[in-house]
Formats: sequence, structure tokens, C-alpha cells
Amino acid sequence: MPSAIETAVETFIAAWCDTDPAKRVAMIEKCFAADGRMVTRGREIRGRAALADEMTRIHSEPQLLRVRLGSAIDARGTTFRYRGIVELRDGTCAEAFDAGEVDADGQICLVLTFAGPLAELQ
Repeated sequence: MPSAIETAVETFIAAWCDTDPAKRVAMIEKCFAADGRMVTRGREIRGRAALADEMTRIHSEPQLLRVRLGSAIDARGTTFRYRGIVELRDGTCAEAFDAGEVDADGQICLVLTFAGPLAELQ
């Protein structure tokens, strides 16, 4: 049986992968804190409505083929991490690394998103 953090993260990933906006909103309500934040290098997405809007924006891109999980989910205690992949119709992919935290209610309160793979040490 999955833990609360595993369920929250799996639901969050499922929301990103789903093409139906209504289903995404329902999943966001279950797994993302009302004042949760998703932080990228360029901006902050705060709250469920803003997260749903961002997912809709990504899914409205004509070149988007699908969003999928690219690694195992590492979720223990109150923290998690995983790698996500965006596949485009031209055969290219974009990778992101997400790490975050779940609050006492079992909802995601913070996601830190890093676009692209980490470079190897030279």
C-alpha cells in the first residue's frame, strides 16, 4: 500500500500526464496544497488554479505529444524527487528534475523544477 507521500506524488504526476483539464483539476485538488508553490528558475506558480493553468498551457502546445515519468519516484518522509519527460511530435524530448515537499496534510506544498539534465563533472 502506497504511503501518503507516494500517493500525492503519483497523483501529481498523473495530473501532468492527463490531457483532460477537468480530471487534472480534480487530481490537483487531491494532491496539491491550496497555497502550494512550484518554483522554476524563471518563475513561481502559486496555488491550485495557477498550477492548473500552467498544465493547460503546456498541454495546449501543438508540438506536445505527451508528458511522462522518466524515472522511479523517490518519496520518503516529507520529500520526493523524480524525473519527468516531455515528448514532442518532432521526436525530441525535454527533461526536468522535480524535487519537493509534502505538508502535514499529505499534500504537495513545494515543487522545485529544474529543466534539462545535470551536466557531468569535467
